[in-house]
Amino acid sequence: MQGTSNARSRSAAPPRNTWRERLFVLGGLALAALYTAASLAAGSGTEAIGPLWMAAIAWAAAAAVAAALWQGFRHRDWSAFRRRRLGDGSGEDFDWGTKTGRYAHLRIADEHERLMRGH
Repeated sequence: MQGTSNARSRSAAPPRNTWRERLFVLGGLALAALYTAASLAAGSGTEAIGPLWMAAIAWAAAAAVAAALWQGFRHRDWSAFRRRRLGDGSGEDFDWGTKTGRYAHLRIADEHERLMRGH
């Protein structure tokens, strides 16, 4: 009996990304790539390539958000929105290796001021 309950729990979990969702999100980019290749091969219609790519990128971004919302509302899977961790304001987002972060501009100004006083 235990084997059937594990099979049921695995099958009850919705798939992460289906081929339809991927096609929905990436379809605009694929169409833009096909149009770009065809228009460059034919040597005509190149003035529409830029706006077409901007529209395809905007479509991909909006479709990705829509697909994540659909997954959340339909399957109660909000993991697409839970993966990101925002900073808590404690300065932990400071990268000590590259010395970049929230107040790095103050450190750079202090170093510049010290160098100017020394010369």
